[in-house]
Amino acid sequence: MIQKLGFAANDRLLIINADDFGMTKGTNEAIVHLFEKNSITSTSIMIPCMDSTEAMAVSRLKGMKDIGIHLTLTSDELNPYAPVYDKRALHSLITTEGHFHTDVALFERNADEDEVLLEMESQIRCAILNGIDPTHLDNHAGSILGLFTGRDFLELSFDLCEKYRLPFLLPNRIVEQPLFNTDQRRLFQKRINSAKGRKILLIDDIVSLPYCFNPVIPYSKLKKQLEDTLSNIKPGITQLTLHPSKITDQLMGITSCYKEREMEYRLLNDSDIKRLFRRERIKLISWRDIRDLQRSM
Repeated sequence: MIQKLGFAANDRLLIINADDFGMTKGTNEAIVHLFEKNSITSTSIMIPCMDSTEAMAVSRLKGMKDIGIHLTLTSDELNPYAPVYDKRALHSLITTEGHFHTDVALFERNADEDEVLLEMESQIRCAILNGIDPTHLDNHAGSILGLFTGRDFLELSFDLCEKYRLPFLLPNRIVEQPLFNTDQRRLFQKRINSAKGRKILLIDDIVSLPYCFNPVIPYSKLKKQLEDTLSNIKPGITQLTLHPSKITDQLMGITSCYKEREMEYRLLNDSDIKRLFRRERIKLISWRDIRDLQRSM
């Protein structure tokens, strides 16, 4: 794929993706600013979030074209989300209060596949109806990956990738990650093979920073970790996943990890990081490049 995009086989390409567009107004402000400064190449929007409507409105206003869908099927501990699908209650996905469950293992065990598909497609359709031409699909909190019980929902996601002609964030090198056990790696390889058989494009790798750590790592140490991580990415297409946000009372009310999000925002604006890309000959691309390639095949 890398050569079909016009690069050499040993080039190192990087997508810089800001997760959680729509989570808070401060998150939206940070991500829009990063786009305007060419400090990110992609974002993924959480449609069930309270400020996703504002995120979609500002993306139309600013002409932002590099937005994927962060498929969201579980709630965060301090931040409950509700389904977008509203034709009937999706009983297998929600609590008695009508919110997604916070327990991913519970979701994996109990979610009805038809309801999962209805909700995922509703999130995609909502974005399209609000002027977004999605660039890719990925997933919030790994809820469709089968990490806890082995019951995954990736094939349903691939059905939507085929329908909407979108790539998916399931890196080929996930099977090399030591944090996954043998059964998980075997499942991922099976799904990677399936995606390729369906002609759904996948990238090679994904990197990120330690998140929600206690005590909070100083900015200088976090910056050094990011520099080391980026310097060591391999040839192929890698995504750097960060969660940039401005600190607001709203953010502090829904996550205890607000300091990390603000530091990731600062890192993406850091001139030393931008110089590192040039020094290391890392070439920036977007998910839109990959989507357009997939749609041309």
